[in-house]
Amino acid sequence: MTMPDEPTTPAPAAVSLRDRILNAPDIQHEVVTVPEWGVDVQVRSMSARERADMFQEAATGGELDFVKLFPSLVIACTYDPATGEKLFTAADLDRLLEKSGSALELVATAAMRVSGMDKDAAARAGKDSSSATAPSTTS
Repeated sequence: MTMPDEPTTPAPAAVSLRDRILNAPDIQHEVVTVPEWGVDVQVRSMSARERADMFQEAATGGELDFVKLFPSLVIACTYDPATGEKLFTAADLDRLLEKSGSALELVATAAMRVSGMDKDAAARAGKDSSSATAPSTTS
């Protein structure tokens, strides 16, 4: 006597590599204590769009303006850890330039680190940082 085949349910479709990448929760964050301000802030990594916008904001005449770089990083990456709300807007750039340089550097360095823009990013990716291509600037 033969038994009827058990009904088979189709195996769940494998999630494509594309979908896995597009749905991966890849935004990193960390809480940074800023002693000069007496507060903790959440620093989040930037999406590709946010990074492009930040570099555009930090440019003057098509060249990276190092005066604007740290405040632009702080604007792009700093959130209230309690509410998740963004702390600053582009309108705050000039006011941030008047704040402690060491406080801005602390937060901006964390922003670069979580965004994979620090000097150790290439090493973490398994590459020799000396072979990493730096953005070119023209004089």
